[in-house]
Amino acid sequence: MFTNAFRDSTLGNLGGFIGLFTAISSWRTPSVTEASYTGYGTRPAVTWNSPGDASPAVARQVTNNGAVTFPQNTGASQDVIGWGVYSASTAGTLHAVGLLDSDPPVLGFGNASSELIDAPSHGLATDQRVFVLGVPGAAIPAGLSEGTAYFVLAAGLTADAFALSTSSGGSAVDITADGLAMFIPYKAVTIATNATPNIADTAIVVQL
Repeated sequence: MFTNAFRDSTLGNLGGFIGLFTAISSWRTPSVTEASYTGYGTRPAVTWNSPGDASPAVARQVTNNGAVTFPQNTGASQDVIGWGVYSASTAGTLHAVGLLDSDPPVLGFGNASSELIDAPSHGLATDQRVFVLGVPGAAIPAGLSEGTAYFVLAAGLTADAFALSTSSGGSAVDITADGLAMFIPYKAVTIATNATPNIADTAIVVQL
């Protein structure tokens, strides 16, 4: 386990610029598609509040100090799904990836016999979008993969279980072997023509 001092030191070296993403194909490499709407230009700078405990206090976290405002969209609408912390306003190194949703991640067990994800009180809704992320010491349920965007299906949805598809209302993913994973909700946010997107003060949360 990392000490709080080490976590705080790492969080203190995150980087000072925020980019927007239209797609994420790999969390760990990472591999993302950055926004490209007309006028996007350079990434805005961000400053961070001092590190503090997450809630519950099982991690340390930082949040952005002040709103982060992006350049105005002077062209066609574009959907974005996430943000990233970079070391520079152009090019640079991507240090952290996050999604545009305030709903918490869900820990779920993929059950090959039922082909459902068992996750007590998960709180997910029909057509909610999620990414899958592996957890240390466990295999992702066979049939699911990191870097693929999924939709929650109405079929099989209960308070404690759900099924996933790669399309809205599509066929359920066939889970062929049990496994455990994090299911991370996200939303596609449309940046309309003439809109000036921004992320509110303290809305960016990076935990370690």
